[in-house]
Amino acid sequence: MFRSLYHRDFSVFWVGNFFSNAGTWMQNIALGWLILIITNSPFLLGLNAFLAQIPALVFALPGGAIADRLNRRKLMLITQTAMMLLALLLAILTSFRQVTITEILLISSLTGVATALNYPAYQALIPDLVPRGDLMNAIALNSAQFNMSRAIGPTVAGLALGTLGAAACFYLNTVSYLALIVALLMITIPPLQKRQDPRFWNAMFDGVRYVKQQRVLIVLLTVPAFLSLLGLPFIVLMPVVARNLIGVGASGLGYLMGGAGAGAVIAALAIAAKGNLEHRGRLILTSATIFSLSLILLANAHTFWWAFFLLAVMGATVVGTLTLTNTTLQMTTPQPLRGRVMGLYYMAMMGMLPFGSLQAGAVAQAMGTRFALGLGGVVCLVYFLILQVSLNRLRQVGKQPQPAVGDP
Repeated sequence: MFRSLYHRDFSVFWVGNFFSNAGTWMQNIALGWLILIITNSPFLLGLNAFLAQIPALVFALPGGAIADRLNRRKLMLITQTAMMLLALLLAILTSFRQVTITEILLISSLTGVATALNYPAYQALIPDLVPRGDLMNAIALNSAQFNMSRAIGPTVAGLALGTLGAAACFYLNTVSYLALIVALLMITIPPLQKRQDPRFWNAMFDGVRYVKQQRVLIVLLTVPAFLSLLGLPFIVLMPVVARNLIGVGASGLGYLMGGAGAGAVIAALAIAAKGNLEHRGRLILTSATIFSLSLILLANAHTFWWAFFLLAVMGATVVGTLTLTNTTLQMTTPQPLRGRVMGLYYMAMMGMLPFGSLQAGAVAQAMGTRFALGLGGVVCLVYFLILQVSLNRLRQVGKQPQPAVGDP
């Protein structure tokens, strides 16, 4: 199950990411709660998420081209340092009770730009740290560490919010970036192949041209796009769900999000243990369908433990969907194009999320939080059921051997 961690560089990278992601989740939970306390507005929760996520739509594809042409370590060191300084600024402003919603929205926007430039390099780096035979295991374990941090970070954030305040969560996030920065300085990264075409814009759209030639990849990319538009924005509304629908405070919000993280960890470890799964396309669609059903049920939840269970199921199924989609794309993409294709994946996953967050906040403000959650679940369910019925080819993805990463 843990064979990828026997590779020294990957294990160092894995540990650094775990601590950094735990800090990020702490900040996300604390920031959502702070916005709700300051403004009492579900719409502003959605607007903050929109501004943090919209850079993915603009910068992910250029970020992928940069990741394929420049030193990925240097790019990640720059973006991680920028995010660390922004977290420190947020912590200082909150400590001195000077932070306003305008400053929060600006910091979220700048953090989103750095994240969008960072993500393609981060994803494209993983296959460079393990042999091809361990790639699915490495991607699954990377998903496991992200979701372990999602289980631990919000729980710690809930406890810290109740005792030390939001600023403490922001300071802890600032420190957590050092773990990944140190890891990046320790690992060995193979040099990139020299690009024959020096024109940046041509290189950037090579990934788009490649995906356009692979219809099944286009359909595959719509799965995370649809989840991001109508399913995953439930995270933005969780402070409202916790306080107004379930009747728990900041600690309860942390525990609920920890439940989602726990389910996600279990799913990621199960995928890692199975190795190279067959029928990945079928599993992707099944997981997405179960997620949609769980979201509909969450919209009607009234008790803590029922909501906790549903969030655990949602965490497991969204990880199953995204991990298998990620793996399929990485295993079917030539190495020279990997950064750009992962940039497209990030655009599909995160580029729609800001619009989803904005619509979720607006619908919740106008029609109520339960209606907003239920609407997203129903539309997602209809779409994934249509894919289940009509797209046999996607369901067959993973049955045949995939071309080696790096093959033309």
